[in-house]
Amino acid sequence: MKIEFSNEEKALIMKIDGEIDHRYATRIRREADRNIVTYPDKTFIIDLSSVSFMDSSAIGVIIGRYKLVKSFGSEIFLVSCSDLVERILNMSGIKKIIKIFPTLPDAMSNIPRKD
Repeated sequence: MKIEFSNEEKALIMKIDGEIDHRYATRIRREADRNIVTYPDKTFIIDLSSVSFMDSSAIGVIIGRYKLVKSFGSEIFLVSCSDLVERILNMSGIKKIIKIFPTLPDAMSNIPRKD
C-alpha cells in the first residue's frame, strides 16, 4: 500500500494505491490527519483510482477524515472509485454525505469558492 499527497492551489489530494484494510488504516489516518491539519483550508480529495480492496476499516478512515475536514469548515471529495469500491461506499451510506466524482478534474472543478 502506498500513499501520495499533492498540494494543489485549492485542494489537498491523497492518492491511495493498494488495499485499505485494518493493516493500513492507522497509517492512512496518521498521514492524512497530519496533512489535513497542515492545510486546513483546502478541499481534501481522496483519489481511490488505485484501490484494489477495502473493508470496514476503510469506511472508518473516510468518515473520520470527513469529520476532521468538516471541523475546519472545508469539504471532502472522493474520486475515481472502481465499481467494487463504489458499491461498498453506497452500502455504507457514505455516498449520502460525501460527494463522489468520476475523475479528479471533475472534483477540482466543483471545489467551492472561499470568499
